[in-house]
Amino acid sequence: MNIRAILNVAGALLLLVSGLLILPAGVSWHFDNPPIAGYMSETHAFLAAIVLSFVLGLGLWKFLPSGIEQLRDREGFAIVAFSWILIAFVGAIPFKLSGVCPNFIDGVFESMSGFTTTGASILREIDSLPEGILFWRNLMQWVGGMGIIILSLAIFPALGIGSFHLFKAEIPGGATVERVQPRLAETAKILWKTYIALTLLEIVVLRLLGLDFFDAVTHTFSTVATGGFSPYGKSVGYFDNVYVEAAIFFFMFLGGINFVLHFQLVRGNFREVFQNPEIRFYCGMLVVGILIATWGLHWNRPENGFGTSFRSAAFTVMSINTTTGFATDDFNHWPDFLKMMLLTIMLVGGCSGSTSGSLKAIRFIVLLKIISRELKKLIHPRAIMHVKVGGKTLDPDRLTNTVALTSLFMGFAILSCIFLSFLGVDMETSVSASIACLFNIGPGLGQVGPAGHYADIPYLGKALLIAYMLMGRLEIYGIILLFVPLTWRK
Repeated sequence: MNIRAILNVAGALLLLVSGLLILPAGVSWHFDNPPIAGYMSETHAFLAAIVLSFVLGLGLWKFLPSGIEQLRDREGFAIVAFSWILIAFVGAIPFKLSGVCPNFIDGVFESMSGFTTTGASILREIDSLPEGILFWRNLMQWVGGMGIIILSLAIFPALGIGSFHLFKAEIPGGATVERVQPRLAETAKILWKTYIALTLLEIVVLRLLGLDFFDAVTHTFSTVATGGFSPYGKSVGYFDNVYVEAAIFFFMFLGGINFVLHFQLVRGNFREVFQNPEIRFYCGMLVVGILIATWGLHWNRPENGFGTSFRSAAFTVMSINTTTGFATDDFNHWPDFLKMMLLTIMLVGGCSGSTSGSLKAIRFIVLLKIISRELKKLIHPRAIMHVKVGGKTLDPDRLTNTVALTSLFMGFAILSCIFLSFLGVDMETSVSASIACLFNIGPGLGQVGPAGHYADIPYLGKALLIAYMLMGRLEIYGIILLFVPLTWRK
């Protein structure tokens, strides 16, 4: 294991984070909110984080030789995991120093939730928080949505050598994502240009719909990143505006689509996009989920009218399916069968190569085809049957990887449920919090529902959920490998 290369790249990324911290520092300086009693102002808190991140990053980057041209997959996974942990700790500094999160573990929870685009929050009175902190929460999600490593590959050409290992280790569904250009740095630039274009477009749309610039920017950051942080405790429901909800609905849908397909759409390859089996499954799942939820809500609350039921069902199903986590309705009060449906949808997520979390639609397609093949083999035991997706035969290693990763996700979710229950958390909250954090969704059921928060989870439980958010973002393997002795041998 090339430890020097790991620390060198982590230092370069800390320099990038120190630059990002300038933006919320500027926002906090502009609004100039008074500090919380006993703590420094948020502007000074951001300046302290900038200095610490810059000094530490410069030291690691300048004084340790990189050797990045010799990177292997194992170093790639280690760099990504270590960098995300380090960046989450730096991101927590403004929360701690400003007094927004008096306990540092709460700050790390909020920071990790932001960078991993989970959207789980320990904050109780979000509406009363200073604007700089609110902006930082949403900026973390926007940067984490496409990926810190991918951003660095677009900005720092020096990381382009041998850096496909970083790309593969970080991007969600990385094993299924193809390069759209021969050079990885060019691929990263194309992905980020697409991401920025969607961001600017949504900001313009929300401004035209009447949101002020701050609200438009912060909600856009969370929408295209499918993160879900909002400056308001009522989330998008604060606006009570059907046109705003429709715009955010549309951009959540786009955020759940593979960004390579966005690039293909721009190039006019409509046939390739519309014939993609994953996007068909994704759209079909959304339509079915919205129809079932609309029927269930209308049946349970007929006095609200069909239109209100459809509006609530459509936004909630899209938000949960794309793992965004925005809310316009407290689905804790929905019928039990609809809550179970939402938990199921949480497990699927959007498309591979998108900003959404969870297992991804492509893996569920593969799992269904494996089940279908095994049923057919019971009838024709001597037949040789292949699993095909989009007309392409999948190799056995890919099938094994899909089954193994699904088993790991489910196994870790069960272990977390048991551990949280042991700490005294009720069953509904334990199950939904475990799934919501491991699958990077955010809101769950019980005390962590849309109208609740994670503040009352015991500290050991929060520590576990912090690890789960990172494991979900890096799809488990990247973290497990760090604890395998073979990874660290030469």
